[in-house]
Amino acid sequence: MPYADSIGALVELLDAGTIRLAGISNANVDQIRLARGSSSVDASRACRTSFLPRSAAANRLELCTELGIAFIPWSPLGGISSASRLGERFAPFQQVAADRGVSPQVVCLAWHLAKSPVVIPIPGASRPESIRDSVQAAGLLLTPEELALLG
Repeated sequence: MPYADSIGALVELLDAGTIRLAGISNANVDQIRLARGSSSVDASRACRTSFLPRSAAANRLELCTELGIAFIPWSPLGGISSASRLGERFAPFQQVAADRGVSPQVVCLAWHLAKSPVVIPIPGASRPESIRDSVQAAGLLLTPEELALLG
């Protein structure tokens, strides 16, 4: 189905009052602009965005920042099987974590948050430690030097 038709269907549901809100997921720049062009559709964007530097989502994040719409990375720690090994796989996260006395997961979430004020990561919460890390990340402000190291 053409993407414009999907957006049109959302607009119809919104206009009819069948649904109150609608957002898009895994959209490219053109699709974000198309959804944003419809005054009814909330063009906040959810996508899988890992901790890997120079993510393919960078151009979409730039557009969302420019437009002032939420950018919602899900699985920001790389997924349940990768999150626990984050510091082992990516030494800069471990280095900053050790310097700051926090876990690499806290650093990774703080790194996501530092990318733009429109970023709202959706980390997992399967363990109490995960929830504490998520809360702690919101208060961790990374220095320009740390951000440069993390990429």
